Amino acid sequence: MLANSKKYISTLVVVIIIASLFTLSACGKKDSKVSTTTGNTTTSASVTSSKTEQSQPIETTLATESTFASIGENGLAFNPLTGEYSMSPDNLGKRSVTFVVNNHRSAMPQRGIGSADIIYEYETEGGQTRLLALFSDISAVPEIGSIRSARVLSTDLAATTQSIFIHFGLNNRVPDQVASNGLNSIDGNNYCASSGSSVNGQIELASGRFFWRDSTWKSQRSIEHTAVTNGTHILRAMEHLGITRDGATPYMFKFGDANTSTLSSGMDCNAINVYFSATNDDALFEYDSEIKLYTKSQYNGKPQIDDTTGERIKFKNVFVFFTDIKAHGDTAGTIDAFLSNGGSGYYISNGKAVEITWTKDTPNSLFIVKDSAGTEITVNPGKSYICIVRSSNAEKTTIS
Repeated sequence: MLANSKKYISTLVVVIIIASLFTLSACGKKDSKVSTTTGNTTTSASVTSSKTEQSQPIETTLATESTFASIGENGLAFNPLTGEYSMSPDNLGKRSVTFVVNNHRSAMPQRGIGSADIIYEYETEGGQTRLLALFSDISAVPEIGSIRSARVLSTDLAATTQSIFIHFGLNNRVPDQVASNGLNSIDGNNYCASSGSSVNGQIELASGRFFWRDSTWKSQRSIEHTAVTNGTHILRAMEHLGITRDGATPYMFKFGDANTSTLSSGMDCNAINVYFSATNDDALFEYDSEIKLYTKSQYNGKPQIDDTTGERIKFKNVFVFFTDIKAHGDTAGTIDAFLSNGGSGYYISNGKAVEITWTKDTPNSLFIVKDSAGTEITVNPGKSYICIVRSSNAEKTTIS
């Protein structure tokens, strides 16, 4: 009897050990995974583009630096888009968000753009530029707009940081590009209310609506210049569509220490006038030495104002990336920007400018920016404005 008991116990122990090993193995095979490490490493993130279970793994090279602590002495988290300790700790391990914003002269002033961590400006049909406003923390996005339609180039720029991509309409080339880039996108054209009701200072919308037409703008502008949203409603839209906030946000650049001033050498740059096209020929950035930031104006020297704050938008860093841009050849007159070819340009900060070269091998790659000696530049912590400009217009961009 005792021998049989010992045999039974021994068998039971073996079964438990085998079951434990199987469980541990299974735990290492979860379908939804985001892994992040420091250094110039690769992060793999599973993302979905709808409520379906289909997902596409995207690999993004992260320009991270292990020297930066997650939380600063001020109690705020390190913002991977600006290199500053300016982000809520609750946003660590969360994905960023991008908004396509109108930049037509009839749509001035815009709202919310002064709060963006990064703004891209890029050419669309007829030379008209649009903005792509990038925020590290979705919950901190103020009312923003007017929101406009997506193009292939804005899709590729959003893929740089694997950001959730917010737009209002799109052309017929965009859906395939969104899928190819593995992006989550939300098209406000499918979820827009004719107006919003203010309740205790908060905009309330009907169920299933996450964008609205601004009533004041509707009385002043054409309808295409009136769509707005905010972070609260985008979070509701994400919940509605089954889009997760969880995921890695890459360090946008190789950032320097906040107390170290880079670009101490280089040509003086009190102002740079960026020529995009005959339509947008005066994107002017002027250096304010008191605050050590560049303020922006356009359209015959008019200050570019954030209507929410009444203040001129301003940035620590300005990048100009010259690239090959050509007509696609479709009836809509869309264009193609060949970012994978790389190019030349300028990096401007602290009243100085240096000539640079840049590369971006795929839509999901980061911009790698190097100086004339081929060394990756160290970028000053702060907000950045990135201009994507035709190489053929390079000589029309002037520095003074």
